[in-house]
Amino acid sequence: MLSASDKGPPDALVSSAHGGLERGVSPVWPTVDTEGERAWYTPLTVFLNNCVDACHEVLDNLPGSTERGSRFYNRLKFIVHDKQTLNGVERVLPVEPGIVGGLDLVPDERVAWSPGNTSTNQVLIPVEVEASWSPVVTQATTYARCLFSASPSRQFSIVLGFQHTEAQLRFLVFHRSGLTGSKPCSVKDPQGRRDILRIFLSILEWASANDAGLLEFFDDFEMPLLRHEGDKTGTVARVTEVLHDGPHVQGRGSRVLLMDYPTCEGKESEPYIPTLNPNFCARKRVKAGAQKKQGDDEIRVSFSPLLTYQRRSNV
Repeated sequence: MLSASDKGPPDALVSSAHGGLERGVSPVWPTVDTEGERAWYTPLTVFLNNCVDACHEVLDNLPGSTERGSRFYNRLKFIVHDKQTLNGVERVLPVEPGIVGGLDLVPDERVAWSPGNTSTNQVLIPVEVEASWSPVVTQATTYARCLFSASPSRQFSIVLGFQHTEAQLRFLVFHRSGLTGSKPCSVKDPQGRRDILRIFLSILEWASANDAGLLEFFDDFEMPLLRHEGDKTGTVARVTEVLHDGPHVQGRGSRVLLMDYPTCEGKESEPYIPTLNPNFCARKRVKAGAQKKQGDDEIRVSFSPLLTYQRRSNV
């Protein structure tokens, strides 16, 4: 599950990670009778970071494994947040995740779903803690909407859900077909911890943005394109206008963008449309010549989300 290679980590690797986890400093869990989820924030954060450290240590020593510096979540850190994020999502006020995971996070930092500058860190894996699974899933869906809103082209998002009455953790994967979740894993039970480590080992071995559900050729603002067949330098198409946006977790989540990019001086050939990677489950439909104006060609490439590129000659 969640493995980039479609093969889960072997039992021996999980056992090694579990041994490293057990040798570390164990979190002090509150009693189940403790009222309120906030009492669980700090120990759960300690536990999640211990899992990340134990898995990275095992992967570092695994022959043939991706080097830590090349792993997508190589600097993943969980912190207690428990305050409003710097921004929210359309029609939803800024939310207050109790725990958030991201790259290079530090305690007391205030994070954002979509950072406005490089000095603000981004939420990548939010965590929801509640007394029962129903409110966990409800709030986790809101977090997933925030993740999809921050990166509309992403294929899936991960939210961790924790039911503190049973001390159980679940990995919730939101995608365009709905929701897929792991089984509840007890953080207090050895087998439950092994199951949690097995999933973390898969996630932490991801080597690319594509593995993590993000498109590698488009960051929702700019996309490198070839200006014509045989072009060896290329150009950058930039989003100039959002014509339509469907910020939904389930469904196509279609998004229509107007993008401009410069062409070669005096080049009259049709723009070159690169083949989309089938791993993105993309569906391509090209229409050229619709509503042409002199000097302009409009090209629509339809997949989820829907993009519209507009070529302007001699820009």
